[in-house]
Amino acid sequence: MREPLPKANDTSTTPIPSYIPEEMIPAWLWLKEKGLAALIMIVVGVLLVSAVAAYFSHGHQKAAQASAQLLAPPTIETLEKAVTDYGSTPAGIAAKLKLAKAYCDAAQYDQSLKAYEEFIKKHSAYPFADVARVGKGFALCGLNRMPEALEIFRTFRSQNPQHYLTPQAYLGEAACLTMQGNKSAATALLQELRAANRESAWENVAKRMEGAIERYQGATARPARTLLDQANTLAPAPVEAPAAAPKMAAPTP
Repeated sequence: MREPLPKANDTSTTPIPSYIPEEMIPAWLWLKEKGLAALIMIVVGVLLVSAVAAYFSHGHQKAAQASAQLLAPPTIETLEKAVTDYGSTPAGIAAKLKLAKAYCDAAQYDQSLKAYEEFIKKHSAYPFADVARVGKGFALCGLNRMPEALEIFRTFRSQNPQHYLTPQAYLGEAACLTMQGNKSAATALLQELRAANRESAWENVAKRMEGAIERYQGATARPARTLLDQANTLAPAPVEAPAAAPKMAAPTP
């Protein structure tokens, strides 16, 4: 059995998932520090290695083309082409996940939702399928389907209190509550996140999100898009690793 490794911020231990190969443990630990946006980059990087290995005996040229497409500056067009070209290969799976996120970033929420749902349906057992599950919440939030988005965020964080994506679920839930006009519940949720992550990057992330919520004046002033962006992109913190997310349930709006 693999010995647990220490967290960056304390002396406790965090078990390494059994599906993580020994050689990928450093990347997994770095992943826990950087959050959802960096997770997409790691998925691509790891799977590109797998893609190159898988295709080595079938010809260097196709593997090189897949790597070039995924490592190129990510645009919706290049990612759509990568999905078409490489389908259910490791490189193609990575491209699907990255494309769904790109749609969400471009406010193409219908496309993002469709891409995330297809990913969950076809690759539910995939190690990084949780990225799609949380990402689906952001797409639904962007479509103003708040009850569905809130259910995704609440269910995910209640069932996965120690997951590296749980703080992201807190941020998404807080954004949805704010856009529903429930600033007090959103602020309480972020304070819960801060309390469980003292002296960590997540404490600062939650504090910045609280500032965005305080400035939010309603959809008529157009900050809804800005607020969703804030929740979706704040997480990658440059200095400290995020501590474990709290286990308490969110306040009922």
